[in-house]
Amino acid sequence: MRQLSDVELEIIENGEDDWVLFAHVMGIVADSSRTTLSEPEVLEIASSVCLDLCESGFAKLGRYTDKEAFVAWPESGAELRQRLRNEIDHPPRGIDRELNLMRIMVDILPEGLRAWKQEP
Repeated sequence: MRQLSDVELEIIENGEDDWVLFAHVMGIVADSSRTTLSEPEVLEIASSVCLDLCESGFAKLGRYTDKEAFVAWPESGAELRQRLRNEIDHPPRGIDRELNLMRIMVDILPEGLRAWKQEP
């Protein structure tokens, strides 16, 4: 099993009891940086970290909806990367950019929690 980065550990810890908002992931990324990052840089790093967690089987990306709560996206790999980019760039009707980044969420899976608890 690969070693988790500090950012990944914090995301998983925040997801122990609930979904982690993508906007919160962006905050974790920005706070962990030794330099000031632009919003596009934070967005790119946050996307990569979330996609890495999904690729490792530690998390699922999806969207919170008023009707169904969290709905995980079925895509993986390049398709998931494209889906995330599309969801960020094209919010649903009536949802502004900020709310959109709060409705895109990361669901930490049991495998992610196990990896987090095994870290030294």
